[in-house]
Amino acid sequence: MLPFYKPTGNDIYFAGIGKFNSESYNDINNILNLSDTKIQIPELSHTQVQSLISSIGIKKGYNIWVPESDKIKIDNNIVDTAKVINKLPSFSKEIDNIISEIDVIWFDGFKPISFYEVEHSTPIYSGLLRFNDVLISIAQTENFNIVANQERENKFSREINRPTFKQNKLIDKVTFFNYENIYKWHYNLYGKTY
Repeated sequence: MLPFYKPTGNDIYFAGIGKFNSESYNDINNILNLSDTKIQIPELSHTQVQSLISSIGIKKGYNIWVPESDKIKIDNNIVDTAKVINKLPSFSKEIDNIISEIDVIWFDGFKPISFYEVEHSTPIYSGLLRFNDVLISIAQTENFNIVANQERENKFSREINRPTFKQNKLIDKVTFFNYENIYKWHYNLYGKTY
């Protein structure tokens, strides 16, 4: 078990399995599941998870990108829409269409800081392929995140361990979040539930 501390959120790396977020936990006992917080986690939709991730990024001081087709669905009670950017910076003709479909991107100015794919019903592999394209197309991209329900964690571990993702080191740059992680992380930052 190896911890990673970074401005976008803290991770724990388990060799041969992958990186998992630890930001939603308050202390080492929670990380090791020796105790549990008493927050009731509701059933979350894709859009609600997008809204929570966007709100976390805003609290951390970033501007947010959400695909055009999802902007009208974002929950205005959770997200300060003034921090949601209306136009992506252009990177290159070959990657602009791909990056524009990523579920949530945190930006520091024009620099993408963190990428999130919410794999509610779509294959985890599709998000990893988008991340792979971004990794080889945009310099200094380091922080990618797959968000899915707990039941898909094993699927994530199998997919991220494919040779293609090991070869270009994407395996070292992708963190898995389950919905409970996102909900608790948001709660820890804002102190309220939805």
